[in-house]
Amino acid sequence: MHRIHVKINLHDSIAVFEDKIQLFVETSRPFDLPLRRIFKMTSFRRLFKRHYSILFFGSDAFSIESLKALSKFNLCVVTPPDVQRQSHHRQVPLKKYCLENNIKTFDAPPKTLKGWDPSWLASSSFDLAVVVSFGYFLPRSLLQRFRSAINVHPSLLPKYRGPAPIHHTILNGDTETGISIIELDPKEFDAGRILKQSKFSIENHQSIVFRELHDQLAIQGGFELADTVEHLKEYQSQSVLQDPSRVSHAKKISKEMSIIDWNSHSSLQLDRMHRALGYIFPLTTSYESKRVSFLDIELQEPNCGEINSSPGTLYYDKSGLYVKSLNGWIKVNRLKFFGKKEIQAPDFINGYLPTSLKSRFHS
Repeated sequence: MHRIHVKINLHDSIAVFEDKIQLFVETSRPFDLPLRRIFKMTSFRRLFKRHYSILFFGSDAFSIESLKALSKFNLCVVTPPDVQRQSHHRQVPLKKYCLENNIKTFDAPPKTLKGWDPSWLASSSFDLAVVVSFGYFLPRSLLQRFRSAINVHPSLLPKYRGPAPIHHTILNGDTETGISIIELDPKEFDAGRILKQSKFSIENHQSIVFRELHDQLAIQGGFELADTVEHLKEYQSQSVLQDPSRVSHAKKISKEMSIIDWNSHSSLQLDRMHRALGYIFPLTTSYESKRVSFLDIELQEPNCGEINSSPGTLYYDKSGLYVKSLNGWIKVNRLKFFGKKEIQAPDFINGYLPTSLKSRFHS
């Protein structure tokens, strides 16, 4: 029986390990078997399957859960640079996590990875690129440095390609969403072959808020990512193309999306807007030419019978403050005028409303 002696390092990537095996084969003619057969014959194959060398690209709390799920692999991390605005310094959440857990991190350029070729990357050998909530497009020149490059996306692709799938899931009142693990496409965001998908039923779809759904999908995304990496070859052999006829897009959210149009927004739409966007862009309207934001609302009809009123009309009684929408009412519990402290509905009623019931909000 012949023994194979190859000097290796557990920090070697799979590619480096295979190169060493290949070199041994080329210099040891009696044992000149196909490389894959030798790799399969050794226990090192199982060892290195657990020690993929991974370059992880991410930024926010969603990506942290995916990074945690890959903790048993050899990891380096790339994040966007921290935000510097005058005296304000905002650290990227993923970078903060890495510093607290002694994970090596590198900064990406401020805007684009086009032409990005840092010396540390040129001198490294990574098996796999994992991209989770990163925000940059990885060009072909960068993808070619890896044996594979995969992405975690919180929707059932090709539905909701784009940067805000969780927001649009709530805005559209979906009862089901999921996680897609895909290969990175060198030409287009979120268009790669699907390696694995798992569905997620939103049982409380009429009340769930963004942060709750975000956190649930982040955990599921990490679980599905770890499984995909563990069995990457199997999933690659079964991967499928996305159906272009089913593509929809989830555009980036903006504060303009939270502006209320009383003549077109239904009560249900306002409730969904509040649950999807309110944590960062509260619903906004105007009262007596002053901008006001609704910080807490709910779907509730006033106990007043039929009121012949136009959208934006206010109604208030001992139970609270109500506003007429296109087809019903919403109850406003907390609100805030621009430049002022937030107030409860009773304070608004006592301090801002006239005795007439004809007061109204305006789009």
